[in-house]
Amino acid sequence: MFSSTRAIQRWLTESARLIARSGLAVEWVTPLGIPIIQPYHHDSKVSISGGIQSLTFCSSGDTNQKPNTLKQKNGFPPNFIHSLDSSHMMLTALHCYRKGLTFVSVHDCFWTHAADVAVMNQVCREQFVRLHSQPILHDLSRFLVERYCSGPRSTNAQVAKLQEMLLSVPKTGTFDLDQVKHSTYFFS
Repeated sequence: MFSSTRAIQRWLTESARLIARSGLAVEWVTPLGIPIIQPYHHDSKVSISGGIQSLTFCSSGDTNQKPNTLKQKNGFPPNFIHSLDSSHMMLTALHCYRKGLTFVSVHDCFWTHAADVAVMNQVCREQFVRLHSQPILHDLSRFLVERYCSGPRSTNAQVAKLQEMLLSVPKTGTFDLDQVKHSTYFFS
């Protein structure tokens, strides 16, 4: 039933695995232009020896360390989707503001005054359709190819494999996004 969704998740996961194996952290730009960099690197350890005891400090945010491939590949699909959700939230907030609505949100829970729920509902649906009508995966593919497969590294066989993966953008499903505008349920 969700074969397109699974194909997209596999594409994101495998792309992140190949990127991390090339020694780089996964990064992308949201549809709103916000840059995202996954901070998952191998732990760096610093030990301090004293007379009676020794202390060891670990830091996983040291960008001088190699990327943690497992965390990079497992984190990319949900983090990418969360970045789309946050883009949708920002678009909804901006368009509610333009209509004079009070808008409050926490993650994917949106609130306004009871008298304005119908307008917020319409804005939320319109912005969702507008956002997801964009060629999001193709835009991501173009960004990733430019970021990870160009320049002096582009002749490397590992980079060629990555480029082949990034260019093999999976097909999206056949769901008609306009149905969102008229569905009984969309958000709560």
